[in-house]
Amino acid sequence: QKATLKLNSKGLTTAGKVAGALGVGVDVVRRALAALGSEQRRRDADLDGDTAELVAMEIGRTLEVVRAVKAARVVKDSVEEVDAKAALLRAETLEREASDAFEKAASQYPSGDDWSALPLRPPTVAVLGHVDHGKTTLLDALRGTSTEEAGGITQSLSAFTVGSTTFLDTPGHAAFTAMRQASTHAVDCGVVVVAADDGVMPQTQEAVKQCRDAQASIIVCVTKCDVCDVKEDDLRLQLLEQCGLATEKDGGDAPLVRVSAKNNDLDELRTTLELVAEVSDLRADPSARARGAVLDVSSDAKSGLTVDGVVRWGTLRKGDVIVCGDWHGKIRSVVGDPLGAQTKEAGPGAPVRFSAALSSEGGGPLEGQFVVVEDAATARSVASLRGRAIQARRSAAEARSVADRVAVSVDDEEEETQVLRPPVVLKVATDAEAKACEAALQALPSQRAVADIIKCDVGAVTPSDVELASTFDAPIFAFNVGASGSVREACRRREVPYTRHDIVYSLVDDVAAYLSSKLPPDRISKDVARAEVLQLFTLNNGSTVIGCRIVEGTFPASAGVRVARSGEVIETDARGVASLRRVKDVVSEVAKGLECGVGLHSSEVSGLVKEGDVLEAFVVEERPADLGGGGNVT
Repeated sequence: QKATLKLNSKGLTTAGKVAGALGVGVDVVRRALAALGSEQRRRDADLDGDTAELVAMEIGRTLEVVRAVKAARVVKDSVEEVDAKAALLRAETLEREASDAFEKAASQYPSGDDWSALPLRPPTVAVLGHVDHGKTTLLDALRGTSTEEAGGITQSLSAFTVGSTTFLDTPGHAAFTAMRQASTHAVDCGVVVVAADDGVMPQTQEAVKQCRDAQASIIVCVTKCDVCDVKEDDLRLQLLEQCGLATEKDGGDAPLVRVSAKNNDLDELRTTLELVAEVSDLRADPSARARGAVLDVSSDAKSGLTVDGVVRWGTLRKGDVIVCGDWHGKIRSVVGDPLGAQTKEAGPGAPVRFSAALSSEGGGPLEGQFVVVEDAATARSVASLRGRAIQARRSAAEARSVADRVAVSVDDEEEETQVLRPPVVLKVATDAEAKACEAALQALPSQRAVADIIKCDVGAVTPSDVELASTFDAPIFAFNVGASGSVREACRRREVPYTRHDIVYSLVDDVAAYLSSKLPPDRISKDVARAEVLQLFTLNNGSTVIGCRIVEGTFPASAGVRVARSGEVIETDARGVASLRRVKDVVSEVAKGLECGVGLHSSEVSGLVKEGDVLEAFVVEERPADLGGGGNVT
């Protein structure tokens, strides 16, 4: 009887699928592959169509291989393609109009001789670099403080003033890329911190790129000089080769300074910062309407939205009307700087925290630059344009998705692994933390399961969060926020799992464990013993007892068995041992060096065994599912 097997779009199949199509065991296909001289004998090994046909012939069967035919792509001027291009053009037009309106509302910059008459503005300096390279220790030394952080790593973006300079402390963990990116809207100079004992690392390269994108000056600051010798030539070469950054010694513009924060050896850094600020000639008009950059946003029931930012131009005061993206509204109060110092207004270069009554015209993010405008009508008009641009961009993305789906062949049936999507509810303290946590969860291995974040919200866990989680049978993961006693009781009553974390990688590990628990456990085959076949005995009932000597390990009565001949596995009995005896006694295991009689469940496998063969005993262990692949291995 002819069997049929359909190849995937790449013209490939696997040994397991060939066996399924032919109605034989995988080991039969493996033996045929061995006879053909093929090294592709794993169950999941890729086989082409010709090899599959040869395997069928080798075992005396006929196999018809059906190769997938890829249909021609839809022509470029399809209706869907035209719609997608038109939607993109509309979105780009609206974005230009919104940008022009924003700049017109904020336009108050002098030019020419008027610029030099303005007072100097304090510089804003972002301290950037790889995790655990000493950024926070350096800033503590500059301001004379001692900061203790959860997990020993920075997980938030903070701004503060030392002397006349505003510093931004940025997180170095890979999960916080979006948070670091937020700092570039406010940066005049980037201090790229590199540990002497570690050299250039991935976040070092990212820091250099972000400074360049912000057109900010760069100072390379080598830390931990007190704990190891600095091989400056090697470090400069790493910066040049991996970051494309030339220091002053190599003919570039970037100064390289050495510091020891623990020994308070910071004079060279302070002097370099002063020189960079002087050369940059930073100026601003403190009497003008304010313009600045948003660093982070938080929210609670009492104060509403609270924004941390840096003023770049003018002075920010209570009652000012601002626009930020598609958000607009009035400032209720200028609380102070993000570290809690009280102030009623914030001038050029100052870090600031303010609460505001803001509303969104298009559901966009509250991020980027903010500007104080003349009145509420102007603010609403500018924000409305931005809101329309955001909605147009979403429509353009949807139109492009439709066009791409149409353009892909309907006959392209390349198989995809079914991915499980367990729902989760995520609660965080700030917008920046929300982006960081979502990015970290999206970076988890996703071949088998990914977290379906049905809600990611700023603020403490509420009864409505518990209601949502209960409806979707989802756990609640909280990062840097908590839940009241009544909410925790509601979680217990509704059987909603709730966990709180203050370290990002602890949160990620917990979510990964939850996703793994939703998958069937991986079954892993573990070899435990080898037995040499000495003699075969046929009993009165026709069954076979295999006389063996254990040459490696301890042979258990519960083991599965592979039959190997000349180093090649010729057959497997996954059910394995039916009986295990020492002389006439039934035993549970046999140790190395002893002889025993083995009866197998499969009479077919027993019939293949010959004297001199080797029985490989294995047990199958269950382990928590591996998100990156895993599965059953036998």
